Amino acid sequence: MLEKMERVIMLKDLYGPLLTDKQAQVLSWYYEQDLSLTEIAELMDISKQAVHDLLRRSEKTLREYENRLGWLGRFEAMRRELEGVCALLNGPCDDAIRHQAVKTLRTLLESM
Repeated sequence: MLEKMERVIMLKDLYGPLLTDKQAQVLSWYYEQDLSLTEIAELMDISKQAVHDLLRRSEKTLREYENRLGWLGRFEAMRRELEGVCALLNGPCDDAIRHQAVKTLRTLLESM
């Protein structure tokens, strides 16, 4: 469940502007603020089933955007590549160069 939650949050971060306000809000409340379906239903003045349906449709929309655009896949691939570069540079080489390269790459990774 944690892996799914992280993935939905990442997809929402990438594609959130493409969602309706209602879709973005329900995803935020459920996945980021950990509100229950009942709590969200009360906030939105709709049924618990309607919240459930809205969540599922919103998740499906995010998956469809990712299938078409692939931004998260590219992000994850770039991150893996950069981690590999860090691992390579962390091996034997001039200490000053290695230190600066690792520091630069780590800063880049943290800013992503």
